[in-house]
Amino acid sequence: MRSLLADLTSTDEIDVVGLGCDVDASLKMAPLADIKLFHINYGDVSTRVHVYERDEDALMLFILTGGAAAVRHRGEDFDVSLTQGLVRDARAPLSALQDCFSSFVYSISNDILSRHARTLLGDRANLRAPDFAAKLDLSTPGGIHLRTTAHYIADALDGPLLAVNNPMVTAGMRDMFLTQVLSLLPNSYSDLLQRQPTSNEIIPYHVKRARDFIHANADRVITLEMLANQAGCGYRTLQIAFNSSFGMSPMAYVRHVRLNLAHDDLRAAGESASIREIALKRGFSHMGAFSKAYQKQFGVLPSRTRRMHD
Repeated sequence: MRSLLADLTSTDEIDVVGLGCDVDASLKMAPLADIKLFHINYGDVSTRVHVYERDEDALMLFILTGGAAAVRHRGEDFDVSLTQGLVRDARAPLSALQDCFSSFVYSISNDILSRHARTLLGDRANLRAPDFAAKLDLSTPGGIHLRTTAHYIADALDGPLLAVNNPMVTAGMRDMFLTQVLSLLPNSYSDLLQRQPTSNEIIPYHVKRARDFIHANADRVITLEMLANQAGCGYRTLQIAFNSSFGMSPMAYVRHVRLNLAHDDLRAAGESASIREIALKRGFSHMGAFSKAYQKQFGVLPSRTRRMHD
């Protein structure tokens, strides 16, 4: 287990502190599209880990679920805990003394982060990967929101989505997480992401192209990058234009269209329809959230629509 943990977390050395002790570790893994997600638990022991300089162009976000650690990384000494995580640059050396340590680890390549930044910003983004501070403050409103999302995604992949292969759902969660990482955590793109596009950047034709793409592909995976490419502008510019035109963001519009399709499916299938199967078909994995959104849009619960058209 020790060697497996070392390989998966790009760690060179893992040593247990104390005589007669050994790592009583557990490890869970789940893919989130092209993001690697782990949960590691080193057990009720203290461990010392060391990482040498590596040729690995990725960031690893550590969001703790238990214990604490004293870390040295990128020239800084600091503690990580439930309220302070770690943004580890996999290329840089790291040493840490961990106590009863357990954590979610989201491993994201810098290429993925750069592409997503260009998806959000269009030509305003440069070609360099975003630069993050090593310390991840999870006590701020943005940090709390990101931590909640990280737990939600992990719980979904280990629960309702465990046996469900639905690319529409995982693509949506992947885009949501990347957008939050870039928007909520201080980084070299923060100023650009927080700046509102000017009105002359908002072109209605771009909105129409994205809208038509959504209607033509609502039964397939739709990502932020796809919409930005179709519109020919950054996603943030498209988001402002969509809100101006339709009173909602592009991804909210995707959900609106998919709810309409689910509504049509329920009306056509009648009492024999499985609400869960229809919801999953249309990209909704959480039945409670689906029912709430459906009722808000149509004024009735999905079960009521099914009975009305039996």
